Amino acid sequence: MLEPYTQIGGTTYPTYTLLLGLSILVSAGIGLLRLRGGVAPGRLANVYLVTLVFAVIGARAEHVLLHWDHFGDNLGDITNLYTGGLNWHGAVLGGLLAVYMMGRWRGLDRVRLRDSLVLALPLIALGSWWGCGASHCAYGREVATLADYPAWVAAESADVYGIVLPRYNTQIFGMVLALAGVVFAGLLVWRGWLPSRRFWLVLALLAGGQFLIGFFRDDPMPFLAGLRADQWLDALVCAWAVVLSYKA
Repeated sequence: MLEPYTQIGGTTYPTYTLLLGLSILVSAGIGLLRLRGGVAPGRLANVYLVTLVFAVIGARAEHVLLHWDHFGDNLGDITNLYTGGLNWHGAVLGGLLAVYMMGRWRGLDRVRLRDSLVLALPLIALGSWWGCGASHCAYGREVATLADYPAWVAAESADVYGIVLPRYNTQIFGMVLALAGVVFAGLLVWRGWLPSRRFWLVLALLAGGQFLIGFFRDDPMPFLAGLRADQWLDALVCAWAVVLSYKA
């Protein structure tokens, strides 16, 4: 795994932030290329910028609500993004709201706008999970002994508190899921299959995978009826995406 911080030109940056930022830039570049000729690059860049802002707001709002036991007593931490704390369900909902609003305001085809972001879903997931490997977020549950597992399934790793124990490699699980999403989305785009449905299908794949990975995670999260709160959201997003893919 990478180190928590990366030095570039004498300046030190959080590796998670760098990888997430890089995945967002690559995703935006792919979207611009896919819509070239149909939408002015400047207009599309503005749409993507607003989408990013709404996605960050949604991701932070979800994180704060899920961890209100902390933020309720530390209101000043709500806007402190430097310490991390973004949840993907809120990012997707915020981003889709922005795409709908900006598409309507700018008179753009909202289905094409949404489809231009189909590769962004797994690419940003890949950057996030890779970054978690460096910052030790979304870490795995402790296992009894590493001898029972292949090296890629479990290893000695730290949590966000720096405690090193034999754990499930949940960050690797997430990266594998994201790469599968990249391949799936790339195939759909390359072959031109299901243009109005592929965004929802890729979203359903990622949400379902996130739900399964949740059984191996040990990072703090409220539980409800035996499942992590984010697993319930994973399941809801997966079901929602399947329904919308059917209706599209």
